[in-house]
Amino acid sequence: MTVIQPSLFSLFERFPERVETLEAFFKKSESFKTLCDDYRQCADALRYWKQSSDENAPARVREYEALLHELEEEISQNVNEST
Repeated sequence: MTVIQPSLFSLFERFPERVETLEAFFKKSESFKTLCDDYRQCADALRYWKQSSDENAPARVREYEALLHELEEEISQNVNEST
């Protein structure tokens, strides 16, 4: 039975067509592992702020959406360069 790392699972949801490539790259690259963890933490923060009634929530949602998009682009670029 294979255990999927939480940071990888988030990416599998976002890039279902790239599961095997993501998993292979995750196993061989420490910097990619860090990038995946950053992505998971950002996605978690975005979910939090989307549910928040705090007056700063809309600004935080915009910030985390932008950051998540940047991380997705960086992940895609890393994976594309590795294949």
